[in-house]
Amino acid sequence: MMDAVKFIPHEKPMVFVDHLIEANETQATAELRITPELMFCEPEGLPTWTSIEIMAQTVSAYAGFQGSQKGSNPKIGFLLGTRKMQLPVPFFALDDVIRIHIEQTYLHEGLGQFQCKIDYKEHQINAMLSVYEPQEIDQIIGKLT
Repeated sequence: MMDAVKFIPHEKPMVFVDHLIEANETQATAELRITPELMFCEPEGLPTWTSIEIMAQTVSAYAGFQGSQKGSNPKIGFLLGTRKMQLPVPFFALDDVIRIHIEQTYLHEGLGQFQCKIDYKEHQINAMLSVYEPQEIDQIIGKLT
């Protein structure tokens, strides 16, 4: 089990992955304990609409882990979107632990797709995420400012 924060370019309170449990060439598994300190947390718990960000940060932790194996620091990436994500419950309850699984299904020149799944109690939240990690992030950010 590894601290996921060292693999993603985020800082608290905008961190939604606690531990990277395992990672290999094509997939990763992470965990998140639902605590009141999480951004967007409500008295009922963390709204499940945050699932897309939880999945995206797990992809980021996976990419950061892959980069660390080559001596690189975590890079900024962009979530392009998803389709048809169904949310079977409105909240992840406080103190519960969710497990996130991601698997790379496509990667070419920084553009990738990942099949993602969150296991929560007897529920699963599934989504296919499209992401982009540009080679020269400074050029892109410079064009946006």
